[in-house]
Amino acid sequence: MTGLCLCDVSPQTCECLQGDNATPPAPSCASASYITTPAQCLLSPTGSLSPAQVSLRSPPLAPHPHRRLLLHSLRSPHWHYIRIDDYSCTEHDECASGQHSCDPNALCFNTVGGHSCSCNPGYSGNGTHCKALCDGLCQNGGTCLSPNTCICQQGFTGTSCETDIDECTDGFVECDSRATCINLPGWYHCECRDGYHDNGLFSPNGESCEDIDECGTGRNTCANDTVCFNLDGGYDCRCPHGRNCTGDCIHDNKVKHNGQIWVLDNDRCSVCSCQTGLVMCRRMVCDCENPTLDLFCCPECDPRLSSQCLHQSGLRAYGSGDTWVENCQQCQCLQGEVDCWPLSCPPVDCEFTTVPEGECCPRCVTDPCQADTVRNDITKTCSDDHGITRFSGASWIKHGTECTLCQCKNGHTCCSVDPMCL
Repeated sequence: MTGLCLCDVSPQTCECLQGDNATPPAPSCASASYITTPAQCLLSPTGSLSPAQVSLRSPPLAPHPHRRLLLHSLRSPHWHYIRIDDYSCTEHDECASGQHSCDPNALCFNTVGGHSCSCNPGYSGNGTHCKALCDGLCQNGGTCLSPNTCICQQGFTGTSCETDIDECTDGFVECDSRATCINLPGWYHCECRDGYHDNGLFSPNGESCEDIDECGTGRNTCANDTVCFNLDGGYDCRCPHGRNCTGDCIHDNKVKHNGQIWVLDNDRCSVCSCQTGLVMCRRMVCDCENPTLDLFCCPECDPRLSSQCLHQSGLRAYGSGDTWVENCQQCQCLQGEVDCWPLSCPPVDCEFTTVPEGECCPRCVTDPCQADTVRNDITKTCSDDHGITRFSGASWIKHGTECTLCQCKNGHTCCSVDPMCL
């Protein structure tokens, strides 16, 4: 864009006669009486000019009372030159002055009339935006912060977030005596011990676990010649006085003799035994040195390369039996095949819950407007701008707006602007 300026010799100011009304204001005219070419200077709010100020003299332009004409070219929206004096400009080094558009993790290279950016080693991008590279090393939902440096999700640690923090053994949590701590990938929860069940309150530390009356509910394995006595967290099969009891067990409506050991029909990896009327079951112990070991039950003992699995990124191999977390799913390599299922989360018993960014399991929050999930109570209502009663869970567009969505959350009205609507 070109503007024609009428310039006073004194004071040294320019007045735009045609073209844009210079913004910022037109530059001051040089005090020289002679010019060879139209001046091509652009004054920024900081006094920068672009691309060059004339510096040579030649025969004067046509005379004008107290004035001369100076052609001012506005060629660029950026000001890459700075004034040296009334007659000349010099290149502006944006890299040295810090007035550049390069990413903090990029190198700035000064060029004539501008600059260029290039991402640092270990980063990728166009120079203006650079992203750290970790070559797929960040596991279990970890985020690459800088080259080969990962930020781990809660519950994981290690250079590549490869290690699950065992909150149970590391002393981070103490469960009630009626519950046992169960470590989960990235999380944990207190689970009621055998012989107890939760009363529905789902206390985080297991205080809501209470005794199961196996005798009253029929959930016992006592044979017919014994009497069931309920105990705290279990039961006992007692032989009536004066009788000779066998100590046998009843399991799946079948008689198992005292001392008998068997494998469950629906789980070949669990071994059970009958011990004086009580059936005790446990997972098979994996001894990788045992040549007769069932590799189906102990996949971690399978050394075959064909049993390995390739991670979803294609950059890491897992052995049979290895487990990891991917996109809030628990994945396991089993004899060359990857099987994934939703990550187990501890139960939460609260009115408002949310899943924090970077995590997979919901947490309780007190602010209803921060909640992703609400245990709706239809008796707790809200009133909109028109006084209309809204039940919990209802949503509506705020009166007088198009992009503000309101929602009733158990008597609390929460409104937010939809940025996609603007």
